[in-house]
Amino acid sequence: RAAGLAEGREAGYAEGLDAGRTAGYAEGKAHAEEEAARLTRLADGLDQALHVLDNEVAEEIMALAIEMARRMVKLTLAEHPETVLETVRTALLQLPQGHAQIHLHPDDMALVRQHLGEPLSHGGHRLQEDARLQRGECRIDGQGAQVDATLETRWRRVLESIGHDRARWQVPDEDAGNAGQSGEAPA
Repeated sequence: RAAGLAEGREAGYAEGLDAGRTAGYAEGKAHAEEEAARLTRLADGLDQALHVLDNEVAEEIMALAIEMARRMVKLTLAEHPETVLETVRTALLQLPQGHAQIHLHPDDMALVRQHLGEPLSHGGHRLQEDARLQRGECRIDGQGAQVDATLETRWRRVLESIGHDRARWQVPDEDAGNAGQSGEAPA
């Protein structure tokens, strides 16, 4: 009887141990799979967050580069007003024929007359002051054609060419500081 009891205990212990081991293994495996799935979701979320962050940083860098370029253009125009001469030349090349009316900021008139006066008069072009334009801008009205060489229009074309057309030439805080100067030029 004692031998049977010992044998029964041993068999029960072995069966219980085996069942416990199997159950423990299954439970541990399920827990490990849950943890692996959770870690995979976290890693995927991290990848997505890093991708979003990369895009945001790229956009911020692009915005910074555009702002720096805009300020450099304004500084160049302020320090080198003669750049209007090339603007006028380039704009005139877009017209099919002569006899155009060239609208310029009043401060640019003397400079254009001095450097381009004779060639412009030979082409039948007339200069006209337009206080609505900023320094360095011009607008040309030809026979049946108009060339808008305002800074805002040229800026918009450059930004469109690089697929980034959200930045504006005029910035609201600058508009307040330029209350006595012209606002946005007409398109």
